[in-house]
Amino acid sequence: MTKFSAADGPQDVLDRLDEAEAQLEAIRTELDHCHQLATLGTLTAGIAHEINNILTPVLAYAHLARSNPNDTALRVKALDHAIAGVEAASRITGAILGFARNDDRAEETVIADAIESSIACLSRDPARDGVRLVVDVDAEMHVKIPPLALQQVLMNLILNALSVLHGKPGELRIEATQQADGTTRLRVSDNGPGVPEQIAASLFDPFVTTRGAGSKPSPTGHGGSGLGLAVCRRLIEKSGGTIVLEQTTEDRQGASFLISLPTAVFVPEKVA
Repeated sequence: MTKFSAADGPQDVLDRLDEAEAQLEAIRTELDHCHQLATLGTLTAGIAHEINNILTPVLAYAHLARSNPNDTALRVKALDHAIAGVEAASRITGAILGFARNDDRAEETVIADAIESSIACLSRDPARDGVRLVVDVDAEMHVKIPPLALQQVLMNLILNALSVLHGKPGELRIEATQQADGTTRLRVSDNGPGVPEQIAASLFDPFVTTRGAGSKPSPTGHGGSGLGLAVCRRLIEKSGGTIVLEQTTEDRQGASFLISLPTAVFVPEKVA
């Protein structure tokens, strides 16, 4: 902890302030990582359930094949189910391990890749809970933000949307457009009940949450600590961008978050 003394001169005070700022930045970085781990914890129950769903038929077919060693067709079917199951489980665990990394040195992100990784972490298809997922993003759109930072932001917004849409049909839409001013706008929106007017202005402040005590848990178990959107704003602003809650209009109901980030110029790799 930085301490000041009455004997400190002007340079001493400046040095202490620099030290205090460095300590504050370290605390902010640790908070970002803690929120990342909290998101992983939120996903754990859903992941365990989905992997169990994958392994159950694999095990059943394996038992059938062992009980009927002369049934070639059944044996092939069992192997096909085993391969499909292992590949599905591998995709889920690979996505989670990727999100758990804390080594994010890249400075640019392919938006479509960040969305794909975020959706893979969910493990459960939103359609199974009546949510239609619509992604309208060009495959080559690049923005200036570390991949894991953008994924963490997307994960938080997606989990929030699934929480409010759980139990009724709905739509979650993710779209991106490049602007003439050198930025790219990324919008994550849903057609749920929206954000209560009384908290809309302070939504990005720490410990503000839209989920009340009587809210139903989502399929992911996401309950909301009130820190998610505050961390999202910090990660976006750290990369020179902005994130805002868009106002509800007659044409757009529900919650809509608009992220603006510097566009990264995409240069295809040269073929040797």
